[in-house]
Amino acid sequence: MTSNRSRPARPRRWGRLLAVMAGLFVLGGLAGSVAFYFAFLADLPDPRSIADYEPKLASTVYSTDGEPIGEFFKERRRLVEYEEIPKHVVDAFVAAEDADFFEHQGIDFRGILRAAWRNFQAGGTVEGASTITQQMVKSLLLTPERSYRRKVREMILARRIEQRFTKQEILYLYLNQIYFGNGAYGIGEAARSYFDKDVSELTISEGAQLAGLPKAPSRYSPFRNPDLAERRRLYALGRMQKEGMITAAQHTEFSSKRPDFIDGSKVEAFDTAAYFTEEVRRFLFDHLGGTAVLEGGLQIETTLDLGNQAAAVAAVQKGLEALDQRNGYRGALRKVEPDAIEDELPKLAKENGLVRREEAKARPDEFPGFEELAEAEIEAGVEYDPLAVLAERQYWLGVVTKVDGKEKRATVALGADVEGSVFLSDVDWARPMNPDIRPYKMRKIEKILSVGDIARFERAPTDKALDGVEGAELRLNLYQEPNVQGALISIDVDSNDILAIVGGYDFARSQFNRATQSRRQPGSAFKPLVYGAALSMSDGSGRPRYTPASIIHDRPKVYRDRRSGFVWKPKNYGREFYGPITLRTALAKSVNNAAVHLCDQVGVGNVIRYAEKMGIHSPLEASLGIALGTSGVSLLELTRSYAVFPNGGMRVVPRFLRRVLDREGNVLLDNVPLGDPLLEETEDVAAGQPGDANGDGSEAGFDTNGAADPIDEDRLLPASQAYLMADMLRAVVIEGTGQRARALGRPLGGKTGTTNDQADAWFVGFSPEIATGVWVGFDETRFLGAGETGSRAALPVWTDYMRDALQKLPKRDFEVPRESGIVWARIDRQTGLLATRETERVVFQPFIAGTEPTRTAAAAQQQNRARQDLREDSFGSDAFPMTEPDAF
Repeated sequence: MTSNRSRPARPRRWGRLLAVMAGLFVLGGLAGSVAFYFAFLADLPDPRSIADYEPKLASTVYSTDGEPIGEFFKERRRLVEYEEIPKHVVDAFVAAEDADFFEHQGIDFRGILRAAWRNFQAGGTVEGASTITQQMVKSLLLTPERSYRRKVREMILARRIEQRFTKQEILYLYLNQIYFGNGAYGIGEAARSYFDKDVSELTISEGAQLAGLPKAPSRYSPFRNPDLAERRRLYALGRMQKEGMITAAQHTEFSSKRPDFIDGSKVEAFDTAAYFTEEVRRFLFDHLGGTAVLEGGLQIETTLDLGNQAAAVAAVQKGLEALDQRNGYRGALRKVEPDAIEDELPKLAKENGLVRREEAKARPDEFPGFEELAEAEIEAGVEYDPLAVLAERQYWLGVVTKVDGKEKRATVALGADVEGSVFLSDVDWARPMNPDIRPYKMRKIEKILSVGDIARFERAPTDKALDGVEGAELRLNLYQEPNVQGALISIDVDSNDILAIVGGYDFARSQFNRATQSRRQPGSAFKPLVYGAALSMSDGSGRPRYTPASIIHDRPKVYRDRRSGFVWKPKNYGREFYGPITLRTALAKSVNNAAVHLCDQVGVGNVIRYAEKMGIHSPLEASLGIALGTSGVSLLELTRSYAVFPNGGMRVVPRFLRRVLDREGNVLLDNVPLGDPLLEETEDVAAGQPGDANGDGSEAGFDTNGAADPIDEDRLLPASQAYLMADMLRAVVIEGTGQRARALGRPLGGKTGTTNDQADAWFVGFSPEIATGVWVGFDETRFLGAGETGSRAALPVWTDYMRDALQKLPKRDFEVPRESGIVWARIDRQTGLLATRETERVVFQPFIAGTEPTRTAAAAQQQNRARQDLREDSFGSDAFPMTEPDAF
């Protein structure tokens, strides 16, 4: 009976056991779900976030004609709408990366099985199975780590994204996000970086080339591994044919020829404009912030004219190289013994890129970096051409192997089997370096070069074939990179646009911009501001106190500073004194004493205020030395000041940015000036400074508004005054220190400048259309060289640049301002009085109506003789000294 009672309990125990097991299973499932959630889903990015896709975009800088001249970026990318991408380019990516893209839902299960089987057969990973959607997810939302966790998360997100976005939207994200190598992110930048094209211009062949890159951009780069890149291109084309995207005939056509890659012109434009774009970068960093500039995809429209900029760079480099050669040759970089030359040749060949492909492949340890290139070019059948290799370089290292004094020729080896010849006629400038003596020509080549000398060489300017000279393939010249620096800035007179900026010999060597950041003494280049201040003064009755024909006395005079007691006796260059001289002639001949005397009469404070009004913001010392340019100014300041004269007296605010747009096309900045946007009012100098017009700090008769219309705040000078100054500076070119510029055959004005110690050389000048300033000097103040004045060191640079800048513009003269009251008179150049038939040196001089001379030089001389006769009759000839001729 006991056993019968116990039987019903057995089913209940099994039931409880099943219930417990079910509970554990549920709990395990819940625990697994929780674990799966925290492992794979807890911090999974929200796929909806990519709806507001804003990738890091490169900001692009454009010249005035729309050419890219620079980029600022963390990731160099330009966004391209899906509709702008040709269908054959999309097909190439789909064929190469994910042929079933338009059929699957984010995960290609057939592809996974196919890849798994091929990997199993190969015993390793030879094929992946990531879809385009998965690749986009990895790039946008996940890290590139290699793990099963990341792969699972990638698949989950891919499914979610396929549910929320169309295939076209996914392709848009993918093609704009992926990395293509060569610093290019996205299809838009890749098209530019490899082919210098817009995406819409890509051919089927070029699209296939780009489609082969994302798998391994560095490995398949056509620049680093052209053969591997070609295999990937052919693979993409083969896949396109297999999927029916192109025909067999198209496949044959595009497979037969590799695409043409970028030729480097874009890089060249970037290098040419480097000083200008660096000014842009600094300004935008200060005003918009680094993140906006490096990631915001700004479109930066500038005023730079790329043709003018190239001409400016060439002119500065040519001028500095010529000055450096005039100072002499610094000598060989190093020397080797004659019996060691053979051992030196492989090193020179490597330095010059003249390594034979077979040699690089056979000796990879000695030529790292050449091996892959060598193998690819040998297989491709590329022939070795040393001249083509050398053509890619500015200069080369060479060793002198022979010097023939009789033939006046030296033989130079650039590699084991590449030689050139140096002729005395090309290197006769190479005297021993000595800036203290004027240049002279060398007569013996053995005094310049010796066997074993290792130096830099370039193609000789003549670059002519050496007929009959055995073994000579190149005609060479010594190349010497100058230590001296220079700067140039050019402004369009009418628009105030900056056309070109060069801040030094080579931006790669020095990023310091000497056109905008440096303050140097301008020397005589400051004198036009003294003369301009004089023309702006009135005599108290409303009449100008000075005209271009007014007389200033160039004579020795000692000045004593009332406060410090310092004694100063200014001297002229050449120590010659001219006596009574017109303002026009004094400026044209750059007479120092005349400028100092005029500054003393006008008043130092007046000159300073005039300079500040015209655009000089650097602090100016309140002393008579200002007349000779002893206070440092920038090239930008001085050039904008000069530009006021051809601009009819209107304020010149140099503009370097037209517009800055964000990625949506909204204008962030427009019409941005370089430097201070407006000239600020400046405080008067302290009263009682020596040289003030009245000697007590007051400035009698100075029109601080330049007699301008008070309504027009941008008018600095009456148009008539501006025209007179432009004409006086034109005299500098016609008959004064700027005569080298006459070679251009254009109406030009300007002024040379040389500091007392010949450490700074300037020429600032203008045509009716363009104002340009040039400075030449060392970064540390030191002697430029014997005879290296503004006329010799700076003016040739200015002339070379202006020749190119003006050749595309029609020739025109400075316009006489309408209703300005300008009249013309024939005057005696020496006395400033009206000329007669007997006058030998006549000038056709403009005047403001009512200020022109009314007497002739002969009449003035007759009147002076009558006065002298009267004194002698009354008091005797020695009673009083002879008075000086009247100005009028």
